[in-house]
Amino acid sequence: MRAIAFYGKGGSGKTTVATSLSVLLAKQGQKVLLLGCDPKHDTAYALVPHNQRATLVEMLQKDGTLGVKTDSFLMKGTAGIDCVEAGGPEPGVGCAGRGITLMFEVLTKHGLMNGAYDWAIFDVLGDVVCGGFAAPIRSGFAQEVCIVVSGEVLSLYAANNLCKALVRYKGTGVRLSGLIPNLRGVTGEKEMLARFAQLLGTRVFTAIPRDPSVHIAHVQSRTVVEEAPESAAAQALMLLKDELVNLAPDSSVTPTPLSDEAFEQFVQTEWLRPRAATLAEESLP
Repeated sequence: MRAIAFYGKGGSGKTTVATSLSVLLAKQGQKVLLLGCDPKHDTAYALVPHNQRATLVEMLQKDGTLGVKTDSFLMKGTAGIDCVEAGGPEPGVGCAGRGITLMFEVLTKHGLMNGAYDWAIFDVLGDVVCGGFAAPIRSGFAQEVCIVVSGEVLSLYAANNLCKALVRYKGTGVRLSGLIPNLRGVTGEKEMLARFAQLLGTRVFTAIPRDPSVHIAHVQSRTVVEEAPESAAAQALMLLKDELVNLAPDSSVTPTPLSDEAFEQFVQTEWLRPRAATLAEESLP
């Protein structure tokens, strides 16, 4: 079983990537388990009808034990994808990461991570800010990590922090497969991300262009690869799927994250200085 976790700054496009890849793989006959590691439980939004959605935390609260039956939380999505949403507490109450930790305890109890699927795909909330959100890599469930990133400074910052977490947990066998650019229209974005990846010691996968088709698909509660398969974004996701399928197992790496000082220097050199004149013009009345 290939187990890949998609990380990145909140709003970077992780869910778009994870769900689209799941659909593409499933339509090729692969058995896919999609795991939503976010208390907002929005990973399966485009795959499972609204009235059939449930979270593991909700089911555990009803059942009261970790022996909750799989058919109460395992949702059947588009193309036969099995979906699990960890869920979490109500906003402002409790620990959001606890739902993810509970999810792995239940998955282990039911043996769902023991080769029952060809692919396990994790859609993980934002940065690694606590042990719960780090669970896929800390526990060794996810052996490969892809970071969805753009040329925006905070997206780069989050990616660098995630690489620090991968170094911390390298003993579990987890490795960085590469960066997935989800472009935001930053000047020289592709080139900057290529240089950033080089510093981290990793590769850059096919870039996903800005495409209104993605937002239209969200409104329709579908993935872009189903709603607009001929769109630029869908075509890029198809190429990305092929890259991941053909990825050599030993080509993923332990990254070399930048120190805080080195990251600041990168931002100054690669982002701020080349755009200083443009930023100055934009600030004029």
